[in-house]
Amino acid sequence: MNFCTHFDSNYLPHAMTLASSLERNSKNYTLYMICMDKESFNYLKNNPLKNIQLIYFRDIEKKYPSLKVAKSNRNLVEYFFTCSPAICNYVMDQFNFIDSITYLDADLYFFSDPVKVFNEIKDKSIAIIEHRFHWTTKRQLKYGRFNVGWVTFKNDIEGKKCLKQWMENCLDWCYQKVEKDRFGDQKYLNRWPSLYKNLHIIQNKGANLAIWNIPNYNLSLVENQIFIDNQPLIFYHFANIDQISKSTFNTNLSRVFINLKGILLDKVYIPYLKELKSNMIFNDQIIPKKDNHISGLKYFFTILSRKIRYIFFNDIIELEK
Repeated sequence: MNFCTHFDSNYLPHAMTLASSLERNSKNYTLYMICMDKESFNYLKNNPLKNIQLIYFRDIEKKYPSLKVAKSNRNLVEYFFTCSPAICNYVMDQFNFIDSITYLDADLYFFSDPVKVFNEIKDKSIAIIEHRFHWTTKRQLKYGRFNVGWVTFKNDIEGKKCLKQWMENCLDWCYQKVEKDRFGDQKYLNRWPSLYKNLHIIQNKGANLAIWNIPNYNLSLVENQIFIDNQPLIFYHFANIDQISKSTFNTNLSRVFINLKGILLDKVYIPYLKELKSNMIFNDQIIPKKDNHISGLKYFFTILSRKIRYIFFNDIIELEK
């Protein structure tokens, strides 16, 4: 299994936590960690992790000069989105002996071996995963049917063709703007099922559990293994977490009318946040990504709605200092 992810020093805690969760749950893998600044690269170079291949992003920019052009006309978050297919392309090209590459968002966390997902993908050239929105989050379909948190490309003709096209799309246009068939790097995936015959849509319920789909499922604990309905939890996507202070985090689960308690609190969020906090190397607080696609009156009502929901649904975690 070959994975890649990219991050800067601000998101280094997420990346290190992702890496350690993989190391605990699987031994047969390589994680290509693409560092987007010197601070993160130098730290990991001096403090190497198991099963890691370290890459400094300047090498990718040298290989793909078009990235620098894109960098000049979009913000930092948009540039990170632009780079998602570029890092996959780079790894596939530089390490051409690998049979596939799987892009992972840095804020994923594994609870069991991801080999289960690859057993499902089998010999398919491309594998993507739906958001599986709950009815309370269906409005988010405007951002894309599929989530970029996990995307697999086989080192074959169709896999490389799809990856190349995705990279060209993102270099051309990759902004935090909602258009009919575009949003960041993500909405391009909507087209793929009709374009590529050897594509698989991942079905395992335990893959990519997240705030936008968790109300769909029942969580249970069997011999200390978390189950999502009748399937083991493989990985959780810890998106939408805001760090309020050094030891306090807002999970934002109130947005989907979920009270933070039981298995979700004790076995999912607290273990992750404790490890995340322990991996904060440069700062005590992670700077949140800036969303610039909601503004004006719509932004006001969005914030008001979230504050009302917060009154009724507890979603704050305060770790021991």
